[in-house]
Amino acid sequence: MAANCVVGFACYQSIPRFLSYMAARGDLIRKLFRSFSENDREEFYAAARELIEEERNKNHLLLANDLEKSLQLTTPAKRVASNGSPWQNYPEVPTAKDTGLPLIAVKQYELTWEDVILTEKNRQILETVVLENRKQDILSAHNLKPRSTLLFCGPPGCGKTLTAQILGSVLFLPLVYVNLSAVFSSYLGETALNLKLIFDYIEKGQWVVLFDEFDAIGKDRNAANEHGEIKRVVNSLLQLIDSANHNSIFVAATNHSSMLDSAIWRRFDEVLLFEKPSQELIISLLLKNLGSIRHEINVEQFAQRLEGATGADIERICQNAIKSVILSGEKVLKSEDLEAAIQHHQDRMEVITRSQKNQEGVTGDPNGEL
Repeated sequence: MAANCVVGFACYQSIPRFLSYMAARGDLIRKLFRSFSENDREEFYAAARELIEEERNKNHLLLANDLEKSLQLTTPAKRVASNGSPWQNYPEVPTAKDTGLPLIAVKQYELTWEDVILTEKNRQILETVVLENRKQDILSAHNLKPRSTLLFCGPPGCGKTLTAQILGSVLFLPLVYVNLSAVFSSYLGETALNLKLIFDYIEKGQWVVLFDEFDAIGKDRNAANEHGEIKRVVNSLLQLIDSANHNSIFVAATNHSSMLDSAIWRRFDEVLLFEKPSQELIISLLLKNLGSIRHEINVEQFAQRLEGATGADIERICQNAIKSVILSGEKVLKSEDLEAAIQHHQDRMEVITRSQKNQEGVTGDPNGEL
């Protein structure tokens, strides 16, 4: 009887704590719903983060990790935000002195990892990079820094640019796309100055910065046909990378990694190879790109036909097949529809290959480059 009384008294004492907990949780849920209905992203992310941390403190680690992965949250203070939106009102972009053209474009994307097909190795590396950048404060307490410089190598059409866009999305950071056509100048010293203007701009916030076709400015300084100006540009680039505060993530993408200066490689925390997809990845790409329409396709059979195709090739083939079905008034995509799209792709590649061979004959360059 005494034991029952003790248990009953303990339960009675816990009632106020339980009611207080339920009231606090109710307030949190109200905050989530209110911020969502009012499209207040800052408040919504703050409430969601609070909920995740609450579950983690209760040792509900699986639930907390699933919630964080699903919502792909980051600390609002680390995002470039204004007027309630993390995607608006950036500083005015720098322009080239000689042409007046913008040196960069700031873009926003709403993408997830489901929008790209990656190898398991690349996916793991990128998710680790994201995690480290989300947990900068924890790493800083241990005098550590997150990985922030990434070099993407591989043939065109294999997802390098898309992956950079997704990095910006999952970290809720704007993407700064460097406009190399505006960066290069015919005036001595202007190209290096343009690079300095870009890095000065980057220092004003936190971004994912994409240098596409990076080999154009990171060329081997010891190449026989390179002149003094490109050497000065590469020297300036290396100095700017070294002196950057790296609050941002720098992504350099190249289709010609063999052309890069040897000193460039040491500046990157991670080097990822984007190869043409394997048979397994081709099947995943077909399923992903045909997911918007009913179909009667044996994807394994067609995957064998597409060996050597890039992710962009497969996306184009599937889109062409789907468009032909829609425009013909049909509702189901059949094997012959995809077959016709593949044949069109092969005809297209034949024209490209023939043109490249002709260009090699004119320039004498086996890479077909002037």
